[in-house]
Amino acid sequence: MEWTHLAGIKTLNMHLNTGIYFTLPHTRVWINEQYESNFLELLYESYVVLYHLAETYNVELCIENTGNFYIPYIRKALDQLSIFDNFYLTWDVGHDAKAGFEEKPVFNHFKNRIKHMHLHDYNGKLDQQALYSGIVPINNSLDFAREHDCSVVIEVKTSESLTESVARLKNSFK
Repeated sequence: MEWTHLAGIKTLNMHLNTGIYFTLPHTRVWINEQYESNFLELLYESYVVLYHLAETYNVELCIENTGNFYIPYIRKALDQLSIFDNFYLTWDVGHDAKAGFEEKPVFNHFKNRIKHMHLHDYNGKLDQQALYSGIVPINNSLDFAREHDCSVVIEVKTSESLTESVARLKNSFK
């Protein structure tokens, strides 16, 4: 965060990892879910330090969805971290689409804590696709970002996809 501050970067993005799992004959067992109280305690202790550093360096530390915000123990973690004044989220709309939009209720709940957006499309197989090439409601996402004063990054994999996305974006607002 010190480097982020020195570089003039105002937003730092993090993922909230679901952790590892073991595959049993008929199910997956997530370690963080199995030991949820330990997971939540250790996460809280870590974020006490991280949020203090973020405040010290005037950085918005945002937690990005990776298709996991609807998982109960991850949602509990978000609820727990939301007690911090500088708890913020990054809404990756392509990851939300890939998760079947199951994360949308979490973002509705925390809509005033969303500070940043990763904008890309999802075509049913792959995310980080060019804008307007899949099922993500791009214009609705941009309306949300505008209404909530969120920064937005077009997150695609190639320069061609970026060029195509920008052109499509310009055409959609003519």
